[in-house]
Amino acid sequence: MGERPEPTGEPADRLRDAALRPPLLTADLPGIGGRMRVRDEDFLVDEIPAYAPDGKLGGWVMLQLRKRGMSTEDAVRTLAKALGIGLGDVGYAGRKDREAISRQWISVPVLLRDRLLGLSLEGIELGPPHLHSHKLRTGHLHGNRFEIVIRELACDVDTAIDRCRAKLDRLAAQGGLPNAFGPQRFGDGGNGVERGIAAIQGGRGGARGNMTVAAGQSVLFNLYLRLRAERGLLRRALVGDILKKTDTGGLFVCSDAGADDERLAAGILVVTGPIYGSRTMSPPDDSPSHALEQEVLALAGIDDRALRSLGRAALGTRRPLQVAVGDAALQAAPALDASSAAALRIAFSLPAGCFATALCRELQSGPGGHDVAGTPAQAS
Repeated sequence: MGERPEPTGEPADRLRDAALRPPLLTADLPGIGGRMRVRDEDFLVDEIPAYAPDGKLGGWVMLQLRKRGMSTEDAVRTLAKALGIGLGDVGYAGRKDREAISRQWISVPVLLRDRLLGLSLEGIELGPPHLHSHKLRTGHLHGNRFEIVIRELACDVDTAIDRCRAKLDRLAAQGGLPNAFGPQRFGDGGNGVERGIAAIQGGRGGARGNMTVAAGQSVLFNLYLRLRAERGLLRRALVGDILKKTDTGGLFVCSDAGADDERLAAGILVVTGPIYGSRTMSPPDDSPSHALEQEVLALAGIDDRALRSLGRAALGTRRPLQVAVGDAALQAAPALDASSAAALRIAFSLPAGCFATALCRELQSGPGGHDVAGTPAQAS
């Protein structure tokens, strides 16, 4: 592997801070404070599928799985054990958070259709099975619809609604929500930050989908996002940037920053950041964008050889720096009891892989509220 480059004066706590407290675009606007997840019913996730069951006999059935108080992996493990099949025989499009009530689509072999109908599992409810021609794969979804109740507000509900509207307007006007990875990606207390960076430094890819490596990749992305925000580059292009077309999703390399800045301002394009891996699409070597991506690696003490050694376990990809918040709705939520104050219910949609924590932190933080690192609130 050779020697790793030494971090260039960037302390370890800078990496933790970048990971757990990514940039805010509304920090100067009053926040609502409050607490999330006082109870499971205060956090609802409904998956927006990429397609409906096609009704064709192709060896699979699709059905909705509603779970409470368990991760998607735990729910799949419980279901597979009850059906007497392997974990790989259950397909799903995205992972949903443990501390929530969530509904998502899964697929299982069609031969199990009758057994599904009479199945009763603690914490899991199954919808009716529908014929489908293929197995669900990771990423086969458009996004997720969230309904989150925030209690113990720092202000009355009407004021909280006004503050949230001001923040949502700001985000829409400035290109969208910073697309940071949420704190649950880094484990309890953020312990995965150091472990994840160490795994990438050592080129230890491990099993495909290794969550330790994924945590390290997320730290690096959040640091890249922080640097772009600090330098006013969230909606400004650098030559060499990998830009994404918001209508088609197509990626291309920026060669004319001035021209692309106009399209960024119009919302036609969005800047992407690297999910560093062994084969990440990267800017040209001599470009300002490449220099910035290398700066992030240097700050974390990671070299290109370590990335290449990750192999197929972490190929790498690109992730938009900002995303649109869809169909946001705000209303008062009932108090828990007669002695409790009213709460605020926030409903909104985000694209697949985005973290609801990021939006909640924007709304909760600021003068009159508080700056929060967030609690786990993500769906992919």
